[in-house]
Amino acid sequence: MMMMSERIAVIGAGINGVFSAYYLSTSGYDVTLFDRGDIDSGTSGRFHGMLHSGARYATNDPISAKECITENRRISGIAGRFVEDTGGYFIAANEEEAQFGDDLYEACRRVGIDISELPLDDFVKNNPKLSRSRRVMMVPDKVIRSYEFVVTVAAAAHLAGTKIRTFSDVKRIEIDGDSVSGIEYERAGKMATEKFDMVINATGPFSGKILEQSGLDQTPVMPSAGVMVVLEGQVSRSIINRMREPSDADILLPYWNNSILGTSAVVVEDPDQFRPEMEDIQMMIDDMADLIPEVKNMKIRRYYYSVRPLVEEESEDSRTASRSFRIVSQEGLNDTLLSVVGGKFTTGRLVGEEIARRIIEHYGTGRNLKDPDIDGTIETFEERYSRDPVMARSMSRRGTIDEEYAGIAEAYAISAIIGGER
Repeated sequence: MMMMSERIAVIGAGINGVFSAYYLSTSGYDVTLFDRGDIDSGTSGRFHGMLHSGARYATNDPISAKECITENRRISGIAGRFVEDTGGYFIAANEEEAQFGDDLYEACRRVGIDISELPLDDFVKNNPKLSRSRRVMMVPDKVIRSYEFVVTVAAAAHLAGTKIRTFSDVKRIEIDGDSVSGIEYERAGKMATEKFDMVINATGPFSGKILEQSGLDQTPVMPSAGVMVVLEGQVSRSIINRMREPSDADILLPYWNNSILGTSAVVVEDPDQFRPEMEDIQMMIDDMADLIPEVKNMKIRRYYYSVRPLVEEESEDSRTASRSFRIVSQEGLNDTLLSVVGGKFTTGRLVGEEIARRIIEHYGTGRNLKDPDIDGTIETFEERYSRDPVMARSMSRRGTIDEEYAGIAEAYAISAIIGGER
């Protein structure tokens, strides 16, 4: 592979950033990936865990729905070891929701999402906790283990030459005339400056903040906070969606031995300052209890929140805002500063691919982009770092009662190694 002279900084080691770094590194560019925390410690690591089929957006956001079903299939193909093919139910709790099912069915068919209606009597008989169901449809929603997946893609980028600097807080993008010239960042209490020819701003809901700190116009991002509630136990081994337009408390997802109830949507000014209120959490549980009374008896193990980087449009309603994405070139900088706005975890690979295509076109260098070899990456790391104490400790859990959790321990080890912490 021929190496390019151009140096590219990618800010943000979530799903968008790691795929951008991977595709750019495998195309020959000199890439450095920065994050103020660990890999996948921001929005990408704080969602509910669903690999969307797109059905949720089929009626009101068909572009996002098409992106989701395409990426659902592609991610399942390249990272099947991290994906659980649970399937997803859309369930009506009342007559109004049951009527919405007609629109849902037709919309899914239009955008190419497999959807089928299930016999109600058989479904209730096999799912007694869902006895309030009035209509049920099945779609190919899946569950994905975010941290293991994102760290492995980052590891593939590392093997391709990406330098990864975790716990490195970028304070400012430096400008020289009509192009970027580098970044200033803080790591381990020390300030540093590095020169770059191009910067990718993949900081999600913080994309406007880093531009403001750099004296630049902000991106059209609308930070929208969503709360997830982790409940002890499971109602179903499949994902449950309310059969209605996207709204609060309309997803219940099986994750490990728990259930994740999501989500809310509140526009916030500062993503760092949002804090969930117990009143809002109880409202979510009460809402889902209309369909599944059992959730009121399930112990709340914990709750957490994520701030989505939605595309800001004329409407300030975070529920109607598109879940698709934009790649915004900063005005007056000759395409040397690109910011990602919008998108979802499910479409993060697509974002990285589009970023790489934009840069390849900018520099006039032809490249065929290839997806990461997930299994091969893990095998390479295990061989190369088998003597590393943390890596060896995580690998030793195989064949034990805790083998299912060994992948998370191994992801911690890989992140520490590639992030320059060991």
